[in-house]
Amino acid sequence: MTSPSAALSYAELLDAVAESHRTVEATLEGMTDDQAREPSLLPGWSRGHVVTHLARNADALNRFAVGVITGEAAPEMYPGGPAARAAAIEEGAGRPAELLVADFRFAGRRVIESLRRITEDLYETPVNWRQRVPARQVPVLRWRELEIHHVDLGLDYSAADWPAAFVEHTLESELPALAAKHPDVGVPELLRTELLAWVIGRPTREGLPPVPAWPF
Repeated sequence: MTSPSAALSYAELLDAVAESHRTVEATLEGMTDDQAREPSLLPGWSRGHVVTHLARNADALNRFAVGVITGEAAPEMYPGGPAARAAAIEEGAGRPAELLVADFRFAGRRVIESLRRITEDLYETPVNWRQRVPARQVPVLRWRELEIHHVDLGLDYSAADWPAAFVEHTLESELPALAAKHPDVGVPELLRTELLAWVIGRPTREGLPPVPAWPF
């Protein structure tokens, strides 16, 4: 993952994250228990899995934020590693819709509040994401989780609904990353939202060139 756009400040990124969180909340308000158990657009995951993942991701990023603030860095994103992460998602996926939404709401709001407490002098503090990244990038990680998995829910929110700022911000880093690591992949001429959907492995139409697994 490359550096976030200089066009958006840390505070502006957090405002965008908060708006994306509110948009997901609004979508989930009307989700029924039956809908929560139906398949999402992610193979093998119900909507309950996606919502639980978003909540646990918020918890993980909150641990990063708190570690930055206190000076006691979280050693890893998910305590117990990938197996514990998968078990937590599986365990939470079958809950009633009301509990799923409450979990998402609390965890998502809490991480935003924690990230707002990170001051400018702490922006370069490293956190142990998939690779070490500076704390100023944590809002970007959450923004991507919210917007991409909002589409994955399959509840009347599609790539066409992505905020333009999100599309441009993400393409700004991911198109160069794709070109650097996979120069043989031809980039199709598409609308910007469709181009981002293609880059992240969620193409909106058939016949597009295959793209390696994202993130690069």
